Parts: sequence; structure tokens; C-alpha cells
Amino acid sequence: MTSRDRVRMALNFREPDRVPIAVGSTMFTGLHMDLYCEIAGYLGLDLIPPKVYEQFMMVARCDDDMIRWLQSDIIQLENPSVTWGYKNENWKPWRSTRNNSVLVPGEFDVREEDDRFYLYDRDQNKVAFMSKEGLYFDKYTRMSDLDNLEFIDISKWKSTLPLFSDDELSELQKKAKFYYDYTDYSILGMANRGQLGSFSNFAGHPIEEWLYLTVVEKDYAFDVHNAYAERAIENYELYLEAVGNYIDIVVVTGMDYGTQKSELFSPSVYEELYVPALKRINNFIHKKKPSVKTFMHCCGSIMNLIQYFIDAGIDVLNPIQTSAANMDPFTIKERFGGKITFLGGGADTQKTLPYTTPEEVRRHVEERIKIFAPGGGFIFAQEHNLQLGVPVKNIEAMVSAALEFGKYPII
Repeated sequence: MTSRDRVRMALNFREPDRVPIAVGSTMFTGLHMDLYCEIAGYLGLDLIPPKVYEQFMMVARCDDDMIRWLQSDIIQLENPSVTWGYKNENWKPWRSTRNNSVLVPGEFDVREEDDRFYLYDRDQNKVAFMSKEGLYFDKYTRMSDLDNLEFIDISKWKSTLPLFSDDELSELQKKAKFYYDYTDYSILGMANRGQLGSFSNFAGHPIEEWLYLTVVEKDYAFDVHNAYAERAIENYELYLEAVGNYIDIVVVTGMDYGTQKSELFSPSVYEELYVPALKRINNFIHKKKPSVKTFMHCCGSIMNLIQYFIDAGIDVLNPIQTSAANMDPFTIKERFGGKITFLGGGADTQKTLPYTTPEEVRRHVEERIKIFAPGGGFIFAQEHNLQLGVPVKNIEAMVSAALEFGKYPII
């Protein structure tokens, strides 16, 4: 059975020959750049410095040898630019804080100031910062002033949300067709880009300000989401025309709505202000390309929101962060199995992978597969990206266990 067939069966709640794997192959299940370098050294792979195609979480692009070692059945149709608008081209060397040589885009504008690294966008605005001992960039945002709120002009804001250009669409189409014709991977499309990747990105409001607005200015928050949906649909129209015949999954949103302990807001707020816009987007995609499944990344404790994701038409949920409160894997499978595909939840990245032994990882993965895999609707991956500090032998054990225990029928 090919990887593509395997993933398609899982997405349609059927049991393939084994559980599909998505380790290392997406922006949400990938490898931190420094861990990538460590794995390459451990395996003795003669790899060029990794290309850091996502410059927020500092995720490395996995080359063919790495993808094969991780046994992934999915390949990501990477966008021309990802987080800060930098075009992923004209790569140049950069030295990580762990003294690894990596490659970053030619437009990557990092400056040392006040014992930090700051990223600047094309308009010379600070957009992110990292300590000189850090591993990731944090967003650089203005402070909130709840007594003097500044409301955006929604129509003008909507017009600033980027759409794919003809050149970008042509590039994506060629790449998607190549993957489809010359590999047997299932293709995941990263259609969300820049501000169109965050389900409004709070419309420029700092998060605490946005959460305040969803309580005291509900009409405004609803209108922002509605405008976002309209612009997103324009983008998906262009995107699916270009690559819809090749991809199996398309990313709709990557926003986190949970903390380690609970949701960021009450489920009623999500139902009222978020679901209508998300449903519009999903309905459009499903009508335009019925074979393409919609993907949502959402971290944290979100048990009380999952049914709303399903009601809004989301097909695939990632990462299934079982390390967060109220995210018991048995309960998740019992309540939502057969209604939404779980991509993730296969191994805990907070405690198990970094701090236990390979044998403990093996038993942990076996347990998770026995919970999530029966009946299909499960694609194996760890809970979010693999970070520096996870022993390579534990990653080996995780992948090996996924192959061993993921064979159907699950015993």
C-alpha cells in the first residue's frame, strides 16, 4: 500500500495496512533546527546545513533522507513564505545559539540589540525577538491600553491580508504536481500564510486586548472574523484551483485556543464569534474540492471546543495535546472518534520524549496507538514539533514503535 492510499484511508475512517505517520513532515510535527543537526550527526548523514523555512518556531526543512528515516507518509507543500513574510529563497548562513550552522532566507533581517536578537520586516519594523541563549523567536507586540482601545478599519485591514500571487501559485502547482507524479506521499497543503494563517491574528491587537474585545465588543470581533473569512475564501479559491487536484489535506488555521490548564475563553464565546467564520471557510473548501480534508492546529486544553471544531466542518485536528488538563486520550477517542481525524497525540513531547528511556517511549507509543488507531481516523505524530533535548534514541524508539504496533488490526 502506498503512503497516499494509507493516509486517504485513515482520513475516511478506514483501517489501512498500518497507521500512517506524519513525524517531521509538517510545520506542526517537525524538527527544531538544532535537533535536526543533532540527528544528522548521530546518523552520520552528510547533510548540508538545514534550511530554517519557518522562522518563528525555527523549524528545519527535512530533506529526503531525514523524511525516510522518520518513516513519514506525508509531505508538506511548503508555502513560498511562512511566518514573517520572508521569501524562502536566496538562502544564507546563520549561526544558531547552539553554534550550529543553518540556512535562513536572504531577507531574514536579524540584528543584535540589548543582548537580544531582533527580527525586522521589510518595512523596518521589529516583529520578533530572541534572547542570545534562546531557541525560538517571540512576537514583538505593542502593550495594551484597555482604557484607550484603538479599533481598526476592518475593510482596510481585510485588504492588507495577503493573497497568493500568480507566480506563487505557478510555483506551488509545479511542486505539487511533482510530488503527486513522482512520489507516493500524501500531500498536505499549507495554504494559510502570513496573517491569513492565524484566523485573524487578532487583527493586530495584542492577545490580552483581543480577549477583552471578545467580551465587551462582540459585534466588532464578529465582524473581524467575518472579514477574515471572506478574504480567506478568496485565497482558497486561488489555491485550490492551482493545487486542489494533488493535495489530500489543506491547513485552515493554526491558532491556539488553549492553555496548559483550560481554554482561553468560554465555549459559548467560541461558538458565537469563531464558529460562523470557520464554518464558512470549511463549507467553501468542501464544496470546491470535496476530496480535500481541512486541517486545524490548536494546542492546549481544548476538550470543550472540539465538538465546535467538528460542527464547523474541521476534518483533521492536531496536535491532541494530552499533556494538557482535561485532555485524556481515552475520553477524546470515545467522544470524538469517527467524527474527526486525530493527527498527533502519539507521544507526549513535554515529559515522555525528553525525559524517559527508549523502552518507556516504546510502551507509551504502544498504549497511544491502541487508544487512537482502531477504526482509522488516526495519523501518528508526536504532540507538536520535536525540540532540542529529546534524545535521538527516543525518536528512534518512537518511530520504530509506531511501525511495530501500528499494524492493523490493532491488537
